[in-house]
Amino acid sequence: MQITLTDLKVNVGKYVDLASTEDVVVTKYGKPAAKIIRFDKEPWYLKRMPEEITSVEQLFGTLPGDIDLEDVRMERLSSVP
Repeated sequence: MQITLTDLKVNVGKYVDLASTEDVVVTKYGKPAAKIIRFDKEPWYLKRMPEEITSVEQLFGTLPGDIDLEDVRMERLSSVP
């Protein structure tokens, strides 16, 4: 949603509540000047991240169904000089 700075001054509570569901862009003289966004209680860097994803696991959908990670690992290691 896009609103003017004047409208924000008059209805600040309304737009703070609205920001919990969508971003609110505040314009000044017709140009974007600020953005009100939802506040996350948990910072992005504390959210659960995958432990470790190997490149083979990323390709897992492209490999034939009868190959497992250990087979791929052994084949790769056998080609190392």
